Amino acid sequence: MSVIVTHARLRCSLAAVQSLGKHDLRVITADSIYPSTSFFSSYSSSYFLYPSFKIYPEKFITSIKYYVQKYNIKVLMPIYEETYVISKYKKMFDIVVPIPDYEKIFKANNKRYLMGLAKEIGVKTPQTWTINDIDELKQIAKIVEFPAVIKLVEGVGSKGLRYVYSEDELISEYKEVVQKFNLKPFEYPLIQEYIPGDGYGVSMLFNQGDPRAIFTHKRIREYPITGGPSTSRISVRHPKMEKYATKLLEELEWHGVAMVEFKLDNRTKEPVLMEINPRFWGSLYQAICAGVDFPYLLYTMAMEGDVQPVLTYKTGVRTRWMLGDLRALVDYLRTDKRMEILKDFLKFNGQYYDDVSFDDPIPTLVEFMLPIMNFIKTGKLKFSPEEER
Repeated sequence: MSVIVTHARLRCSLAAVQSLGKHDLRVITADSIYPSTSFFSSYSSSYFLYPSFKIYPEKFITSIKYYVQKYNIKVLMPIYEETYVISKYKKMFDIVVPIPDYEKIFKANNKRYLMGLAKEIGVKTPQTWTINDIDELKQIAKIVEFPAVIKLVEGVGSKGLRYVYSEDELISEYKEVVQKFNLKPFEYPLIQEYIPGDGYGVSMLFNQGDPRAIFTHKRIREYPITGGPSTSRISVRHPKMEKYATKLLEELEWHGVAMVEFKLDNRTKEPVLMEINPRFWGSLYQAICAGVDFPYLLYTMAMEGDVQPVLTYKTGVRTRWMLGDLRALVDYLRTDKRMEILKDFLKFNGQYYDDVSFDDPIPTLVEFMLPIMNFIKTGKLKFSPEEER
């Protein structure tokens, strides 16, 4: 049996490749850039390059179809934002692509729609303001409580995220984001109240609207430290969050994987919805280490039509993304919690590592090379050539 795993540069792609390969599946990795870390995994039987899905979406699809036939692929497993493009063309594939239809992905990924849906079904959200005309900005700035957050309607990670602390800063930063990303009025960012508290992720697998697996983690550190991918985290349970996540994805009649992100409000101890990642997530290896093997569960469901539910897992399991954690430490050491964080950072035993594997070591070397290569090319120490904030 064979499977293609796309966007091979990512840590979660590598986790998926290793998971599937350890189950004796033939895994072909693919990306638009070389080198990509998963190309060098001992669990990748071969790899290929495809055109950028952002610049040439139709050529990207044509390329994927060609390699599906060439390698006699049974399952196509998209990992990152290419999931959205593949969902648009899903009917063009004669193989199993275990993702939702584009309309459902759009709804989950669009924060304007998502915040409205959450309110309708009783899931708490931050107070949110939407703007359709830039002239409304000054009026809204007068009623917003600070600090506040500017968020892209459709964004990944910390892209476009801004924290603002005054009316003038809100207006100037908002206009800067609109200009930087060349946004049309229906794409204008949201303005939300700032929710103080720790971040959580509820990751789930659904089969045509029915839950099949669940996993919850709490963020310990992240990069950027103002809000970005987690660099250290721990597996936990939170029944209310898990109930909310399940309710949202049931309402969307979800199929495949997704992660629902929350903050646990320090003031009320209530979970508050942040967003849905309608695809695999950066901390995927965390779930696998705790006993919820999402890539293999998704593959099994794709091939057999269903899978036995996995609703329990080990709590207290810690993992870290070492490269990201090193970069985050630089910023954390500038905060008033520097000593507490340094002490925790120096605890290397008793946890798993996203990007350090002794039985599959070469991807680790490649991952540490990529920021250096990007620095040489661009003068910026970026983990990916496409990274922007």
